[in-house]
Amino acid sequence: MTKRFKTALTWSVGLLALIWGLFLIDLLTGGRMAFWYGLHTREIAGLKGIVAAPLIHGGWTHLISNSFPFLTLTGLLIFFYPRLWPRVLLMLWLGTGLLVWTMGRPVTHIGASGVVYALAAFLGFSGFFRRDLRAIVVSLLVLFYYGSMVVGVLPGQEGISWESHLLGLVMGAGAAYGFRGELEDHEIEAKNKRAARDAEVVEEEVFLDPDTFQATKQEKAERDFWDKIREAAGRNDASANDRFR
Repeated sequence: MTKRFKTALTWSVGLLALIWGLFLIDLLTGGRMAFWYGLHTREIAGLKGIVAAPLIHGGWTHLISNSFPFLTLTGLLIFFYPRLWPRVLLMLWLGTGLLVWTMGRPVTHIGASGVVYALAAFLGFSGFFRRDLRAIVVSLLVLFYYGSMVVGVLPGQEGISWESHLLGLVMGAGAAYGFRGELEDHEIEAKNKRAARDAEVVEEEVFLDPDTFQATKQEKAERDFWDKIREAAGRNDASANDRFR
């Protein structure tokens, strides 16, 4: 538990520190990162934005509004999905960027909000797809704290990449469904315990007690004995009848 917490804290804070560091560098060097590394839709030059755009922000308000949800949702993903999180985070990051590059408006998209929406959707939907108590609790927490984010997918909001929000939501839900069968350690343990209990029930219901076969042999021997007695008695009765005719 402590190791998982340290891992979650290290990676989530580290990624957020990278975002803040790049923002400060961009601020001090004239603010050209969005031009060079932003996600320019359907342009070859914009492909690098699939990786870089979530690290770039256009101002303090933009940066701060994304920082807390990015930190908490990344931390939740890493803590509660220790086996899956590297693949999930990579898929959400690149998948959301690729969808925006393919289907977004012909503008420059920057900011971590698309990844934030993807993380929230993955955590929110995973509990329902996996049917694991721990995942369900995380889902309910995410829906409670970040459910209002859904308004961000509506088009027509000035200065907001609503496509990143919407497509991040789609990507997160798709990833939750796609990874539903890849279990964490506690899920594997619970599954094995259920299988063991089911096997015990089946054994009790289906398989006969070893003494049953011995009892069956004894019953057959007893039936054969009495059949012979009745058969002998029947022959004696028939002989007696023959003598008195």
